[in-house]
Amino acid sequence: MRHPSPGSRSRLLAYALLGLAVVGSFLALAWNHDRLGGWGRAVGLPLGLAAALFATAAFQLFRGRRTEPATDRPTDLEAFDPEVLANAAEVQSARAREFIDQIRDVDRREKLKGELARLDGARRAPPTELNVVVFGTVSAGKTSLINALIGREVGETGAVMGTTRHGENHVYTLQGVDGTVRLTDTPGVSEAGPGGVDREREARGLAVRADLLLFVVDHDLVRGEYAPLIELARLGKRSIVVLNKKDRFPDADLSAILAKLRERLDGVVPAEDVVAVAAAPRPIPLRTMLPDGGYDTVYEVQEPDMKSLRDRIAAVLADEGPLLRAANLLVKTRLLTDEAESDVDRERRRRADEVVDRYQWVTAGAVFANPIPALNLIAGAAVQLDMMADLAGVYGLNPSSTQLRALAGRMVQAMLKVGLVEAAASVVAGVFKRTPVTFAAAGAVQAVTMAYLVRIAGKALTEYYRNGETWGEEGIEAAILRQFELNSRAEFLQDFARQAVDRLLRKVRSTAAEVAGRADSRYPRKTEA
Repeated sequence: MRHPSPGSRSRLLAYALLGLAVVGSFLALAWNHDRLGGWGRAVGLPLGLAAALFATAAFQLFRGRRTEPATDRPTDLEAFDPEVLANAAEVQSARAREFIDQIRDVDRREKLKGELARLDGARRAPPTELNVVVFGTVSAGKTSLINALIGREVGETGAVMGTTRHGENHVYTLQGVDGTVRLTDTPGVSEAGPGGVDREREARGLAVRADLLLFVVDHDLVRGEYAPLIELARLGKRSIVVLNKKDRFPDADLSAILAKLRERLDGVVPAEDVVAVAAAPRPIPLRTMLPDGGYDTVYEVQEPDMKSLRDRIAAVLADEGPLLRAANLLVKTRLLTDEAESDVDRERRRRADEVVDRYQWVTAGAVFANPIPALNLIAGAAVQLDMMADLAGVYGLNPSSTQLRALAGRMVQAMLKVGLVEAAASVVAGVFKRTPVTFAAAGAVQAVTMAYLVRIAGKALTEYYRNGETWGEEGIEAAILRQFELNSRAEFLQDFARQAVDRLLRKVRSTAAEVAGRADSRYPRKTEA
């Protein structure tokens, strides 16, 4: 949104003062309305319009004084300095370490510790290397651009889509820049065919970790290019957009494409960071006369036109190199934190599933042994205090017995309120009717129903602890119903019923064997002489 300039604000101030005078006159007329009679009513509408003009002018003046023009606002990079970013990275490093220490997988934990140590060391060491990643769609000329920057063939180029299969690093010496510049070639995005998705994922991972990104296109941006560029810009990636193959366009078309690119990227990439190059220009055909008077066509090889890009890279790295490096270390530390947090969450969910699995079958066995009061066991079996305590322990919590009982009571009330007990019994009984299980006694149906309720309660509790001991905006009933919907697919229930019956049959056989063993020990069989 554009805001008034200082000159226009002065004019608005004058209008505001004039409006104030008019409104003052209006108030005086209103005060003497009885004396003025009809004349006062006749001027009421114009004075009302003047009052509206005054209010609008005053609002514009107030807004203009409170908000500076958009062009005067500092960019994100200008708003920070390397020291501020380094301090933020140190705080982020401490947070990453907290998550890494919670990872139980020893190999994984040690790997992430090593990555964090390298980032911490790089943050404290003097800057020696800047990582510039070349990113873009397939066949945009990324490898040709690196070859032209370095001045020799360091990567394979070709017309086949996906020539670059993996990230490749090359050292680049750039005048005016302290330290080493490492150019990284990446697989192209939007590549079709086998392995294209995996290579694109690798390319995005390399781009996210770049100090500076060279985003290469060979035409105006299409959706498949615009989306990843915006995504990387939101992550704070400093980018130079490179329009390659400029030699293929007439001057007027080239100017139009550059203008369109700058327009599309307004507010994302500065106009001066959109440059045109010719990394591998097409040879120019020349017609030469032969000694015998005939003509022949030869192709004259053209030198790459890379000056605008070299100058821009040098300017950006010279002016912003330490800042870009500090910002990138912060981004890398955040990514490592997210990675460690995801590992911890994945381990916790696996352990929580094991807890729920254990208690649902323990409950099934207990109910099968005594099926008469089965559906009254929801307060003591489906939402068992032991399961709740174990799930809380998975998430590093240690609630008191009072808190556990209160939570159990809330869950029982919620399950009864939404009619979950009746719904679960109906669903499970229906599965037994449709599924050719061989153990459809009442006790088995009751046992499977209770095991199913325990599963739903356990899954809901897992999400409750995982979300920081909150049921979410929709409350406990919605959380329980959501788990009921997630665990009520016909194929899941059929498999669940089969597992339950198998377990119950094994328990019956085991119990029968124990009884027989005790009987044999008490009344040993007589053997004939």
